[in-house]
Amino acid sequence: MQFNNPTSTKNKTKNMTTIHLRKSNISCRLAPALIVLVAVAILIPWSAQASTITTIDVPSADLTAVQGTNAKGDLVGFWNDATSSHGFLFAKGVFLTFDVPGAADTAGRGINSRGDIVGEYDLDGITAHGYLPSGNSFTTIDFPGALDTLPNAINASGDIVGLYDNGVNTHGFLVDKHGQFTTIDFPGATDTLVYGVNDKGDIVGTYFDTAGFNHGFLLSKGNSSTIEPPGASTSQARGINSSGDIVGTFGGDSFLFSGGTFTVTDVPGPT
Repeated sequence: MQFNNPTSTKNKTKNMTTIHLRKSNISCRLAPALIVLVAVAILIPWSAQASTITTIDVPSADLTAVQGTNAKGDLVGFWNDATSSHGFLFAKGVFLTFDVPGAADTAGRGINSRGDIVGEYDLDGITAHGYLPSGNSFTTIDFPGALDTLPNAINASGDIVGLYDNGVNTHGFLVDKHGQFTTIDFPGATDTLVYGVNDKGDIVGTYFDTAGFNHGFLLSKGNSSTIEPPGASTSQARGINSSGDIVGTFGGDSFLFSGGTFTVTDVPGPT
């Protein structure tokens, strides 16, 4: 994969994070049993003093969005200049940027412990395709029959998860190292979006109920559970590590779910 140095930029309003909210059925469906999360959960505040907060900005970028990390602390994401979006890798204090050849926009979404990166690109500013780099080449990842395919995470085994849009609904997917695709739909949901997978194969994401509200979920060993802080009406589960710790958002806040406890993890100051 060819990396570049970040370049100077100007104003730009495009933000590739919005592609995750596209509304979008295919027969290959994973339908795990539904388990309602009934354990008593508590919500506690987070102490900023207990952690070091570091702002991540690609030099001269209009916008920088970190999307994934691995156990080594390498970060991937995307940054915007005046005309397009570009992928970046932040490792050992150094920014390296990259673009899928010929793409109008490129975004990095996930990285595993081997340093394999997944994400999406578009050629026309409209249709999203997934990619997996290998050396200096990129392999395209497209769910069969989908209008858009957006990989979001990859684990050490090479399993890739994400979401696809078939023009009617949005569905989660898993594609294994052999290229076998499986649809992931939360039971009873109208739409399912998958965001994370750990090395054990546990999967997290968000689903939309029939009233249009979105809720975080965990799929582990064939069982699905809703993941939502107490009192929240909406949530998203965005990432999970090998210890089973889950991070996500609810309302305008962020959370960590670990050991049965939800902790609010908002950065102090921002609205």
